[in-house]
Amino acid sequence: MKNLYAIALIFACMVGSALYSAALGQQIAGSSPVEVNIKLRGIDDKMYDIREMKGSVLLVSFGATWCSPCWAELRALEELRNEYRDQPVKFLWVSIDRREQLSDGGLREFVKEHRLTFPVLRDPTQLTYAQFSTRTRLPFVVFFDKDGNLAAPRHVGMTQPEAYKKIIRDNLDKLLKDKPAADASSAR
Repeated sequence: MKNLYAIALIFACMVGSALYSAALGQQIAGSSPVEVNIKLRGIDDKMYDIREMKGSVLLVSFGATWCSPCWAELRALEELRNEYRDQPVKFLWVSIDRREQLSDGGLREFVKEHRLTFPVLRDPTQLTYAQFSTRTRLPFVVFFDKDGNLAAPRHVGMTQPEAYKKIIRDNLDKLLKDKPAADASSAR
């Protein structure tokens, strides 16, 4: 009986997360492009500024090492990064782990253990994350178009890996088809 209750609870959480994500996407879908600033240091000691990444579609995933759904998400993102390696798409993972909870060395170990090949950044104060959400719901993915504008929809939570990858692919493919504003205006 306890197992049945646990399974029902997990299912309810997954459905709730999917419904919330869909509602959030619909809410944002009609909005105009929003320019957001993300400038964070990576565990490779480089500074990453999304304003310098214009020309590529950008996926930024916020997560934490203590978030087990984030682990599955990272495997899926690594597979997607490999799929899109020949296209103008960049992936960034932003850890919201606080420094007192996890050192830079500990985060490097996590990255090595999970075999991540895309840049991993730190947001230990969670100020960058707070630009997108007032609640801690992880993993949390935001997309930026080729002009560096925040694009809709955002994605919250992790579903089954194949369903998750389809959601991400659909968003990336749509953004890849969109012409940057500079290209669109020169075509007139």
